[in-house]
Formats: sequence, C-alpha cells, structure tokens
Amino acid sequence: MAPSRVTDAFFLVIWRRMEAKRKSVRVVSAKLHIGQHVRISKKKMKFAKAAEHIFSTELFSIVKLIDRIPRAGYELDDLNRTPIDSQEELTPYALTDRQSII
Repeated sequence: MAPSRVTDAFFLVIWRRMEAKRKSVRVVSAKLHIGQHVRISKKKMKFAKAAEHIFSTELFSIVKLIDRIPRAGYELDDLNRTPIDSQEELTPYALTDRQSII
C-alpha cells in the first residue's frame, strides 16, 4: 500500500503486518560486556599474506552496549579514554598479568 493511501482505518492492519515482519527477524544477544578489552578487525589487502594478523595491535575497551536489531552495537574508548567511532568486527582480548598497558 502506498504511504499516501494510509488512513486511520488502515493503520492497525499495516501495523500488524509490520509487527509480524519484525518478530521474524532473529535477534542476537551481545557477546561482549562493558569493560572488556577488544581489538578491531583490519581490512585485508587483496594480495596480503594469509598468515598476517587481521586484527589491530591497539586495544580498546567497551564503554556502552547499544541494543539494536538484529545485533548489538558497542561504543568504544581507546586506553587513553578517547572515544572511537567504529563499525568494525570486534574480537575479545584477555590481558594477562605480564602484559603492561602504556
């Protein structure tokens, strides 16, 4: 139905149709939690070696979880507490006692 033809009489019918589509979307819960250290994926060049690391060497921490459909988003800070704008894939990273963060 075209948006120009929507009236109060058709509102409930359209809403039910949209709600049914939204319920069919598979929702994925957040796998990472606030305060966890992560690395961001790098884009691999076309002829890059397969043995190269595909994640950055810099560490980031998760500051906020953003609930979105179909998957959660994250707000990141680097270790100097500077906000990072990134929509890349994240991988968790566990810090050990031997590793020092500068």
